[in-house]
Amino acid sequence: MIIRRHRRVSELGIALLTAAALLSGCAKDRGDNHDAPRIIDTGNSGGTKVDSSLTESKARDRLNAYLLESLQGLPPSVGYSIASDNQYLGNMHTPSLTVPCDDHGNGSEVLQLSYWVVGVPAGQNAQYFDLIRNAWTARGWALQQDADSRWAPVHTPDGYALVLQYAPAQDHSLSVTASSPCFPKAAESTAAPQPTEIKRP
Repeated sequence: MIIRRHRRVSELGIALLTAAALLSGCAKDRGDNHDAPRIIDTGNSGGTKVDSSLTESKARDRLNAYLLESLQGLPPSVGYSIASDNQYLGNMHTPSLTVPCDDHGNGSEVLQLSYWVVGVPAGQNAQYFDLIRNAWTARGWALQQDADSRWAPVHTPDGYALVLQYAPAQDHSLSVTASSPCFPKAAESTAAPQPTEIKRP
């Protein structure tokens, strides 16, 4: 399973954080160019693994649970939203998207959920980046070895992935993308729309 870091956050729709096109069997980019694609490789060099028991609905429930978990320990004012606190960054067009699992046309999909991190006090993006990343690793979610202070991808023990990163423009707002393992395309569903905001209960 691989997570790519894209060159620019441009369209402010879901492409903003398609930092999580989940593929497999690709080599890691270990270069120092922070604008180049960055990937996570979980060692699945034999090809894409598809969880035949997973459905889009189950993946959505699990991803939402992980997003809620990741808010624990943060101030109640901090949450996830398709609308950024920075008016110049605009909204994501949709927080939810299914995309092909790889380029081989094997009929599998992944679910991606993408949000801005909102409610961060002005001037404290760096502190909250560290706070969120450290909360993830404290839960045992594996941080990629070449993660840095602007890009923090993790994998959960059950194969889900989350990426915390800075927007490369304006005030360096934080964003989160969460992605599921691969599931059969036939398991796509017409689940209820993904919420536009996720707040700690």
